[in-house]
Amino acid sequence: MKKKNFQEPTVHIGQLLKNYIDRNKVFKSVLARKLNSRDAQIIRYQKSASLKTEILLALCHAMKHNFFADIAALLPADYSTDVPKDTSDKEQIAQLKEQLKTLESERNILKQVLIGRGE
Repeated sequence: MKKKNFQEPTVHIGQLLKNYIDRNKVFKSVLARKLNSRDAQIIRYQKSASLKTEILLALCHAMKHNFFADIAALLPADYSTDVPKDTSDKEQIAQLKEQLKTLESERNILKQVLIGRGE
């Protein structure tokens, strides 16, 4: 028997699923049909502490909801991930800074031209 060095917090996948179904008023019969299953199977999923990844993925597609992201949100923020970071804001800021430099240079050139004409 393996010893655990620390108590890992658990995520009850079925409860996560049940909460979503209840909150969004998802009909189990409709969901079951989408999964080519029976209502009773959906109820079993809701009672299960864990589900196979392929089942959870099928549920995600059937309800168009990312349960994996819900689970990830429960993990500490300092955990690593291979998901690329959203750098769109940083990239846009860098582009705007470059554009600002260009506009400032053009403004300075125009000032010099106007001052040159006034002499």
